[in-house]
Amino acid sequence: MAPSATPHPPAETYEERLLSWWEGYLKAILAISLFGGQITFTVILSEIADPAQLHANKNAATFDRETTRLFVAISWMLFTVTLGLAAALRILLSDVQIKGAAREGLRDRSRRIQLTHSLLTLFLNGLPLAAFLFLALAVVAYVPIVGWITVGFIAFFIVVAAVFWWLIDG
Repeated sequence: MAPSATPHPPAETYEERLLSWWEGYLKAILAISLFGGQITFTVILSEIADPAQLHANKNAATFDRETTRLFVAISWMLFTVTLGLAAALRILLSDVQIKGAAREGLRDRSRRIQLTHSLLTLFLNGLPLAAFLFLALAVVAYVPIVGWITVGFIAFFIVVAAVFWWLIDG
């Protein structure tokens, strides 16, 4: 008995792979921003301890309570902006007509399309990293060594992300 020939699915085009990547990427960004936004919003509305009261040397606190709350609020704002941008892009990509127009726009690979892609990835990578940086600064007020180490790691990640963005999209 001869094996039946099964047709191979057509190979994905560059445009289809890129749109598929964006859909998966936006899911991850939405999850990060939802989680971060929810936690920071809860902290903003709750009574937080005064960092000066937690240190043996009352003058050792790097940041006071209101500065710490401000850092958390800035973090919440950055997560919220990220969430709004990612949600809007996800909605746009779910529209069949817009997806078709995007596919056609990607085919010509114009400089405008490349610039749009670069700027969107810059913002969608940069905003959550900045939000995490402000959260790390808030931690500095309560546990300085852990907060400063985290600030260092996040600064390193920001540099790595910027280098990758520049190499790949720039």
